[in-house]
Amino acid sequence: MKHLSTEKWKLYRNFTVDKIKNSTVDWDPYWHVYIRDILHPELFKQAKDAWPTGGWSPNNINLNPNRKLRRAWKDYVINIMEHTDIQKSIYTLSGLEYTGDRKVMDGLYEDTVGYAVGNHTDSHTIDIAWQTYLTGATGTNINDEQGNLIKVLPFAENSCWIMRNDSFSFHSCDPVEVLSRRSIMTRYL
Repeated sequence: MKHLSTEKWKLYRNFTVDKIKNSTVDWDPYWHVYIRDILHPELFKQAKDAWPTGGWSPNNINLNPNRKLRRAWKDYVINIMEHTDIQKSIYTLSGLEYTGDRKVMDGLYEDTVGYAVGNHTDSHTIDIAWQTYLTGATGTNINDEQGNLIKVLPFAENSCWIMRNDSFSFHSCDPVEVLSRRSIMTRYL
């Protein structure tokens, strides 16, 4: 696996912290944030260039087989996903409270033609989900409990959504129609 290695982690982290702190929580229909250009341009390019070509695992049994996943780059996990500055920036957004660093579940997702997931909320063990889009197409749908579409968080390279998980945070993904939809998933437990 290619590594993300740099001496600029503090610069990259501060860039993302500023993006998060300057974002606005959208409460319609439930707590979520959508941010464009979430990663420093250099880090975004490095993430795309270091995308792994092997070592992927299939999606969990009984879930759409057109998703494969693997652990994220160790340095990225330490310096972005797990880092206290990043967690504090997220947990100081309106409606959240920072009570100390959370355990992090990291992942790289590669979705291929036909990947889709129906209306759902995430597992109760997940407090915050944060998906960063790298390349591809097909965003994330925000729905009501019956699966009626309320809005789409559009796929745009280097954009992300952050979602507080609760019993009303229904979302889905329409079928992917591109060869590769790549994203970085961070979950705070």
